Amino acid sequence: MKKKNDLNSWRKEKKDIFAILGDNKKILMPVILIVAVVITVAIALSANHRATELAQASSDSDAAATYEIQDVTMEENAYPEVNALVDTYYTAMAEGDSETIKSIYKGLDETEALKAVAAAEYIEDFENIVVYTKPGPLTGSYIAYVYNEVKLYDYDKAIPGLETMYICSDDDGNLYINGDIADANEIEYIKNVNVQADVIDLNNKVASSYNEMVNSDETLAELLTKMRSGLQVSVGEALASSEASASETSEDASETDSNAESSEAASTEESETETAIVRTIKATDVINIRKSDSETADILGKTTKGQEFKQLEALANGWSKIEYDGGVAYVKTEFFEVISEETVEADTDNEETESLADADETSTADKDTSAKTGKMTVNDSVRLRKSQSTDSEILEMIYSGSAVNVVEQYSNGWAKVEYNGSTGYVKSEFLE
Repeated sequence: MKKKNDLNSWRKEKKDIFAILGDNKKILMPVILIVAVVITVAIALSANHRATELAQASSDSDAAATYEIQDVTMEENAYPEVNALVDTYYTAMAEGDSETIKSIYKGLDETEALKAVAAAEYIEDFENIVVYTKPGPLTGSYIAYVYNEVKLYDYDKAIPGLETMYICSDDDGNLYINGDIADANEIEYIKNVNVQADVIDLNNKVASSYNEMVNSDETLAELLTKMRSGLQVSVGEALASSEASASETSEDASETDSNAESSEAASTEESETETAIVRTIKATDVINIRKSDSETADILGKTTKGQEFKQLEALANGWSKIEYDGGVAYVKTEFFEVISEETVEADTDNEETESLADADETSTADKDTSAKTGKMTVNDSVRLRKSQSTDSEILEMIYSGSAVNVVEQYSNGWAKVEYNGSTGYVKSEFLE
């Protein structure tokens, strides 16, 4: 009897359920449809995932197909062979050993190699090196975030810094620093890893320590400014010396040619021109354009994805100096790619042209004979211009605290100065 009652009860509940479904079908049908779609998508994704796994399993493990972003926590000093490579690199940097640097840093251009040698004059040692690593896109590769503290000769405290390195293995299994990444997928992989939370935290921590140290110590800020200026001069002189040496070698070889007159003409023409490498870079993301090479510097604007700029210099600290809005600005190099590179020739001004230019510029304003001349310091970052006009060509930037030699000052508020081997004009109000 009990079982019969239970059966009748179940039938009644079943009937009630169908009644409810019938009364609410307008609401329930979309819900059922959504559930069906979700199940279908889940099955499709599962099938696609299995197909991807099978495709990856059948591909070469060393091929550039392993680009799935691995969101794993950074490891600290986890690979002795990576630490050994990094130690060799920083030892060579401190000693100015360009041959060792070139042997382990593939893709390092001549300017950066010369800058490394020149920097050794200021750097006493690299201390407290810590290597944080994440898996790279290729088998046997790593993305290394290297914390270091650089000890300068003329400063008591060590200065914190962080350098990103892409470390790869060659055919013999030897590690090297890869500075010449051609594969767009590898670049995209590294960019994605660079914006992972723990990497950003590390960058912010080191940048904060560095900026706090520089902002609280005028002596250090001035030293770094002078160091930067000194490096520019040293690298420029080294490049000029290298070009002169190449010119002499070419001249000696041409003298053995039977046509001596033709050789002499070619040598004269070469001496009147100088070459420069002009690079055009393109933004791969929307990033800030800043007044100087610092995360805390004033923001002048933002890039648009695909926007192109003329790269004036690729700095060793990961920033690029670019032409921007009639002047110069700085952006993070990692968010740009080089799209063109060409060697151009520019005629150097001869003495007669310079003399006439000086005469014309002097005639535009009377000399202020009561104003001071000689060694002075700029009290803000200013542009060294070719003539007495804010529309004139910019020769280079002079950073706050830099020393200049004031040749003349004029009643129109301009001053003729010498800086880093260049002669140009700045506003007198920035001199003290």
